[in-house]
Amino acid sequence: MAVLISACLIVKDEEKALPDCLASLDRLVDEVVIYDTGSTDSTVALARRAGAKVIEGYWDDDFGRARNASLERCRGEWILWIDADERFVCPDARELRGALAQLKGVDALFVDISNFGGDGSALAIAHRAFRLFRKATCRWYGALHEQVDLRPGLNREVRASHLRGARLDHYGYMDEVVKERDKSSRNLRIAEAAVASGTVRPGQEGMPELNLARALAALGRTEEAQSYYDKAIAVSRGGLPRRASLFHGAQNLMSLGRLEEAVATAQRFQELCSRKDLAYYVEGMARRRLGQPEAAIALFDRVREPTNEDSFTFPLFMLHAERAGALLEADRAGEAADELVRLVEENPDIRHITAALKAFAVAGRSIDALVAAMPADRLDRVGAALTLVPPGVGDQMAEALWARFGARPQLLAASVRFAPQLNASRALEWSARLRSIALAGACPLLARAARHDVAAAERVRAGVTAHAAFSDPKGAEVAITAAPLVPMQELAAVLSEVALIDPALVQRFAAAAAGGDMAGPDEVNGRAALVARALAGLGYGGPSAQSENGADALSEDAAPPPQLAMVSADR
Repeated sequence: MAVLISACLIVKDEEKALPDCLASLDRLVDEVVIYDTGSTDSTVALARRAGAKVIEGYWDDDFGRARNASLERCRGEWILWIDADERFVCPDARELRGALAQLKGVDALFVDISNFGGDGSALAIAHRAFRLFRKATCRWYGALHEQVDLRPGLNREVRASHLRGARLDHYGYMDEVVKERDKSSRNLRIAEAAVASGTVRPGQEGMPELNLARALAALGRTEEAQSYYDKAIAVSRGGLPRRASLFHGAQNLMSLGRLEEAVATAQRFQELCSRKDLAYYVEGMARRRLGQPEAAIALFDRVREPTNEDSFTFPLFMLHAERAGALLEADRAGEAADELVRLVEENPDIRHITAALKAFAVAGRSIDALVAAMPADRLDRVGAALTLVPPGVGDQMAEALWARFGARPQLLAASVRFAPQLNASRALEWSARLRSIALAGACPLLARAARHDVAAAERVRAGVTAHAAFSDPKGAEVAITAAPLVPMQELAAVLSEVALIDPALVQRFAAAAAGGDMAGPDEVNGRAALVARALAGLGYGGPSAQSENGADALSEDAAPPPQLAMVSADR
C-alpha cells in the first residue's frame, strides 16, 4: 500500500509531551517513525501502544544523524518533521493530504511554527522552516540546528513552497522545559564540538561558527558570541549562512549597545536579501535605539511583513510595537495611539496595553477606540496594565471597560491597586463595587485613609467618607488617627467638610484634632481655640459658651445645628 505521509521524530524521555503530539497527527499521517535516543521513562512503551514504529537507537550529540536514521525507516512519499514538544494544527487533514498527493515539482514546504515561551501566556513568536519534504530528494544536515536540504548528487536549489492553512505549535521554549532539559548547555557542547572538528559541508561555511555564536548568546555570553558571529561572517561564502550570520549578529550588537555597528551590519544584511523587509526592520530597531526615531519610522514604513527569503521572521506585532515606540519618541503621540490600538488588537500584552494607555493620555485622545480593541478573554492582562499607569488613566480606562463588560473581577482586582490613589469621590465608587461582593477589607477608601504618604486632610476625607457611606467603624478610626496631623491652617476647612459628610463624627474628630500632634502646650491650646471657633461657626455652641481654651465647645453633648441634622437624616 502506498504511504503518502510519514511523521518522523527523535525522542528521549518524552512521556509527558508525546501523547499530545501523536494525537495531533491523527488522520493526517499514515505512519509514525520514532528514533529513541535512550529513554529511561515509559516513552518507548507509550509510543508502541500508540502504533508508532520505534527504533531504539543512541545519542551522540548529532541531531542530523539521529533524524536521518529515523528517515531511512520511513516509507512515506512526504516526511513531516515534528518533535514531541510540538503539535500539528490542521483544520482539514483530508484537504491537506489531497493537496500533497497532487503537488508536483516541489521538494519541500515551509511550515509556520508558533514558538511559545515563558509561562505560555504571551503571544507566540513565529517563524517558518522546511517541515514537510519529499523523502526521495531531501535529508537532514548538521549536528545542531539541523537543516533540510537536497540529497547528495542533486546539484540544484531546493524547490520550495509555503504550506498554508496549517502550522506547528512549539512548546520547547517554555521556561519549565528549558530548565528541565538544560537545552542551552547541550547546544553549547554540540556547537563547540562542531567548530573544533573543522569539517563543514560545501556551501555551509560559517554555519558551525554561527551555531556556536547563537549558543553563547542564549547563555548570555554576548561578547564571546559576537566574536563568533564575526568569524561566521568572515568565512561564509554568501547565501543563507552569511545572511543568517548578519541577521543574528546585528541583533547581538544591539544587545551589546554597539548600535552604529548594528546599523552597518543590518545594511550589509539588506544588500544580500532579495526580500528586504526584515533588514529594514532590523536597521529600524538599531536606529531607534540610537535616538533616531524619525529614521526608524521611515524604515518601519517600508516593511510589509518582517521576513526574508530564508523565512527568518519577526511577528507583525513586534513591528507595530517598535513603530509605536518610535512615534512616541518622535513626539507623535496621536499616531502612536493609533498604532497601539492595532497592536493591542493583535497582542494584548501588558506592556502594549500600558504603552497604549500612556499614549492616549499624552495625546489627550478619547479612549473609546482603545476600549473597543480590548479583548474580553484578555482582561487579566488589561487589569494588570491598569496598575502600571497613572491612577487617573487607570481609573478612566477601568470605568470605560466596566461600562462595556460589566462587573468583571479583573477590573475590581485592579481597582484595589489604583483606586486608593484617587480622590475620595472616585475611591468611593470602587469601594462600593468591592463591598458589594463582600470585599470590605479591600476598600480603597480605607486604604487611602491609612496611607502615610497622603496628606492628612485627604486621609480624613477618605476615612469619614467610608464611615458615612458604609457605617464602617474603621473609617472613623483612621479619620480620628489622622485628625491631629491636619495642619492648623487647614483645620477649619477640614472640620467643616467632616460636618457636611459625617455629622455624627464631628465631636470625636474635633476632640482629636484639637489635641494636635505637637509637643508644646501653646500649640495645643492654639489648635483647641481654633477648633472651638470653627465649631461655633458651624453652629455647635457659640462664643459665649466657650472657655478660654474652647473646651466647652468640644463637649460631647453639643447638638448639631438644624441644617447638619437634616444632612444626617437624609443619609
